[in-house]
Amino acid sequence: MNVELAVEVRPRTGKGAARSLRRQDKIPGVIYGPKAVPLPISVADNALEKLLREMGEESKLLKVTVADGQSRQMRQVLIREVQVHPVRRQFLHVDFYEVPLDHPIVVEVPVEVLGEAAGVRDGGLLNVIRRTLAVRCLPGDIPEKVQIDVSSLEIGSTVHVTDLIQQVPFELVDEAHLTVVTVNAPEAIAEPVEAEESEEAAGESAETAEGEEVTTE
Repeated sequence: MNVELAVEVRPRTGKGAARSLRRQDKIPGVIYGPKAVPLPISVADNALEKLLREMGEESKLLKVTVADGQSRQMRQVLIREVQVHPVRRQFLHVDFYEVPLDHPIVVEVPVEVLGEAAGVRDGGLLNVIRRTLAVRCLPGDIPEKVQIDVSSLEIGSTVHVTDLIQQVPFELVDEAHLTVVTVNAPEAIAEPVEAEESEEAAGESAETAEGEEVTTE
């Protein structure tokens, strides 16, 4: 699904020009790519914030309308990087990567768990190890989610990347042995055992103390 965003060509670059833009609630950025000359642009702060909030962790192809005076042009891009101030948490810069639509790219796609694991019904704990997976596909075919059905997972079961390769209609490029989802035994099971052992140890210590003779000189 395409998402639209409006940006403007910025005539001046440099730190001073960037600070001036931020005072106007605009964020400096650039559009670049293998078939594109780097183009300095600016985008409204609130528009970028809204876009990122709606996208979440998803990688989506953006249809960017670039305004340069009276002219308009459309670019197909992905957000490559957003720089944020470490203290004030304000946007500092955004990089857009223009992608050839006929060339596969690698993007991070969120993992979505479907169903309730059998092991969870038995008291186990579902643990999602990897929240995103790397997918190679054409820019127009980026999936919104990598869905994993965990219904059949018992306590101790694990899903690796290799288990998903034949289940999804796109190419996964993460290492095959990486763990994605697992169902762990509940921690509560071990606690009573430890408590019982502590009580037994305390009892043995008390019995030993009662059996010892106390001598004084």
